[in-house]
Amino acid sequence: MARSNKPVNPGSASALDRMKYEIAGELGIADRVRSQGWATMTSADCGRVGGQMVRRMIEQYESGLSGTTTQATSGTLTAQYDANKQP
Repeated sequence: MARSNKPVNPGSASALDRMKYEIAGELGIADRVRSQGWATMTSADCGRVGGQMVRRMIEQYESGLSGTTTQATSGTLTAQYDANKQP
C-alpha cells in the first residue's frame, strides 16, 4: 500500500506551518528561514524545530486528556554535542 503525504485533516497544514514558524522564531532562526527558505537550513536546525513541534503537540494532547491547560516550555533542549557547531 502506497503512503500518502496528505494530512488527515486538511485544515491542519496551515496550523502546522504557523507552529513551525513560531518555533523557528523562538529558536532564533526565523529570519534565515524567511530569507533563504527551509531547503537551506541544516538538518540540525530542522530537527530542533521538528522536535519542539512534537514536544508541544504531546503537551497539548496530554493537557487535553487531563482537562488542564499547560504552557509550552520556554527553554530549548538541545543535544549536548552538535555536529554543526564549530569548536
